[in-house]
Amino acid sequence: MKDERQLVADEWLQFAKDDLESAKIILKESDNYHITVYHTHQSIEKLFKWFLLKNKQRFPFIHDLKELFRSINNIKKLSLQFDDITYIDDFYPQLRYPTGENITKEEAEKSLIIVEKVFKELTI
Repeated sequence: MKDERQLVADEWLQFAKDDLESAKIILKESDNYHITVYHTHQSIEKLFKWFLLKNKQRFPFIHDLKELFRSINNIKKLSLQFDDITYIDDFYPQLRYPTGENITKEEAEKSLIIVEKVFKELTI
């Protein structure tokens, strides 16, 4: 039987998968590129928090992917590029609040590629 910590970790992973699925559907079905990138950010954030919890690490309730990435690298050296994480994290202010800037389809597609790389590396 799974303990409570494992059940919570499983839930973080499922939420990360759900955000990834949402990002894919939104990109395919609409021009709401900022929402696609929002879900890629959310997916990576939840995946990082899942990984930390799975490895018995506490994590801060923050949205900063760069800080979470650094915490993970203390446990497991990743082949992921810090620049990839920064790419998505730098969108965060405009994902939450209107800034007058638009996210392009190409940026949304690149964000989706990055989140899929993160999944591949952390869940293997």
